[in-house]
Amino acid sequence: MWKRLQFKKEYNHHFEYTKDINRIIKIFADRGYEIFEPDAVYAWENVSRDWAAGWLSLHEDDEEIFQDCFKYLEEA
Repeated sequence: MWKRLQFKKEYNHHFEYTKDINRIIKIFADRGYEIFEPDAVYAWENVSRDWAAGWLSLHEDDEEIFQDCFKYLEEA
């Protein structure tokens, strides 16, 4: 008898960072940009990877967060 296998689904930990994600979205909104949750996650994951981290704690300075994330986003 064959045993069925399937690809392991990656653990989605983003729900743990909802507050951070919403803050990033608000930081961009305050500057006149609309971004959605997946884009905020992607941007901050890449900022974190720059530091060889899984998910960095957000800085206190909103402008620093904006600048760190902005380089990973483009106009749609």
